Amino acid sequence: MATVHRLREVHIEPDGLGSSLSRLARLELELGLAEARAVIIQLAIAVAVVVTAAIAFVAALVVLVAAAFAPLFGAPWQHLVIAGGGVALISVTLIAWSVMRVRHLRWPHGTIHSIEETWRWLAAQLKSRLI
Repeated sequence: MATVHRLREVHIEPDGLGSSLSRLARLELELGLAEARAVIIQLAIAVAVVVTAAIAFVAALVVLVAAAFAPLFGAPWQHLVIAGGGVALISVTLIAWSVMRVRHLRWPHGTIHSIEETWRWLAAQLKSRLI
């Protein structure tokens, strides 16, 4: 049977509007930071892939230029075309994947919805205390 162990003890303050609101504000900040961190990590991965693919594409173009001049010197050129073309194809595919990943990146809407819900809660709390 599984047991639950708390990583750290959570102290719950007496329920007051100010303490509840400050606890909610801390939670909103943590949620916003977590969502922003996730978006930044996804963006960093896409940028790292596109930079690496762009460098590989430039190298593939150099190899293809060498393949174009190889017959002038009587050197074999087929392996250069295969290697350069393959790397160029993979690089273009990775660049397209990175662009697609950035364009379809989901922006953090959870924090905004949570803040709206907090405002509705606060309005309900203020109404109930006024009555």
